[in-house]
Amino acid sequence: MHAQLITYQLKDISQAEYLEQMVEPDAPILAKVQGLISKVWLTDEEKNTFGGFYLWENKTAMENFMHSDLVKAVVSRPFVKNVSSVDFEVNQNASLITRGLR
Repeated sequence: MHAQLITYQLKDISQAEYLEQMVEPDAPILAKVQGLISKVWLTDEEKNTFGGFYLWENKTAMENFMHSDLVKAVVSRPFVKNVSSVDFEVNQNASLITRGLR
């Protein structure tokens, strides 16, 4: 398994518009991405930081996603700024013990 944290900031868009233009339409599409186990949507309005914590079947699935047309479309949106991605190997044994995985 592989984990990924993607963050970004918003510019010139309200929270309601962001939810309507990005979160609501993208969530069902992301749910169908091959190799994606889960995505947790993250929001910190006070710091203008948004993003997601992704859990992938493997690093290849994450890399395929990062080179997809979907990601290209998301990062090209004029209201999405300062996109950052950090990824990690998952320690499955320890994560099972601490209920991070089922």
